[in-house]
Amino acid sequence: MRADRHRSRPGARPGALAAALLSLVLGVSAAAAADPAGRDLDRTLTLDGLERSYLVHVPAQALARDRTQAAPLVIALHSGGGRARAFAGFTGFNKLADAEGFIVVYPEGIEGNWNDGRSRVGNRALVEDINDVGFILAIAPALAKDFTIDAKRVYVVGMSSGGVMALRTACEAADKIAAVAAVAAALPVRMKPRCNPSAPISILIMNGSEDPVMPWRGGEIRLGLERLGRVISTDDTAAFWADHDGCVTTPAVEDLPNKDQGDNSVVRRSVFPQCQGAEVVLYTVDRGGHTWPGGPQYLPQASVGRVNRDIDASAVIWDFFKRQARE
Repeated sequence: MRADRHRSRPGARPGALAAALLSLVLGVSAAAAADPAGRDLDRTLTLDGLERSYLVHVPAQALARDRTQAAPLVIALHSGGGRARAFAGFTGFNKLADAEGFIVVYPEGIEGNWNDGRSRVGNRALVEDINDVGFILAIAPALAKDFTIDAKRVYVVGMSSGGVMALRTACEAADKIAAVAAVAAALPVRMKPRCNPSAPISILIMNGSEDPVMPWRGGEIRLGLERLGRVISTDDTAAFWADHDGCVTTPAVEDLPNKDQGDNSVVRRSVFPQCQGAEVVLYTVDRGGHTWPGGPQYLPQASVGRVNRDIDASAVIWDFFKRQARE
């Protein structure tokens, strides 16, 4: 797993941090081997003349179900410059899928990147305005040819650029997905005025207050010396979705147990009450970095910040998802 990596111009050499992150992605990918309880499938579909690929993990329950039993679907989006198989290993969603009976899909971005709604800062997906929302939405119907998918329980989660892409999907396809979770991500400045969701949608945001890449208070996304587009603050991102879903804009705040005092971070959960047909929840990882809570410290703290050990992000996200279903 890694943070976003983009080139500022064709042929530009990535910085040392980006190169180290790429090496990490390739190394982590070995951890994504298929669990014997389920099955991993490499799939492709063609959209707008492009062949798009995605990795599918099908748990034993879904393999054994008859056609009348539908499985929830989680679509998990890697960070910028990442790969699907690496993200599977990084998050541990396959193990959860085997235990809980949902299908999980890891799409591949174009050259490792997503058209997530930021300014066109140099990667092909942004420059060519690749239809990534369409790709994400095409996955469930494609899988439905072989498996029974619960169309009312389709969820999208992502980290970093993948989390930004998940938020864009909520903006443009709120009537087709039940919930979105974004880790180390915020709504792009460029996307906010264009974000007009057609229906209420449940949103979970999980960000670190000391993220050196995705700024908690908003501003320029940075990877080393690279500037990768502007986002609004974490608080403003949560407030945007609370307002859209008709929630009370003052959340109920709870400090979660500090289970691992050695990680030098704590978590607060802010729940926006009285939403209209949806939930909006913000997990503030106080002193947390550009990381996945409960996941690996994939680079030194000086590069990406701290990993919190008080919660398991994947388990928290699935617990949130399984409460959500479209009408």
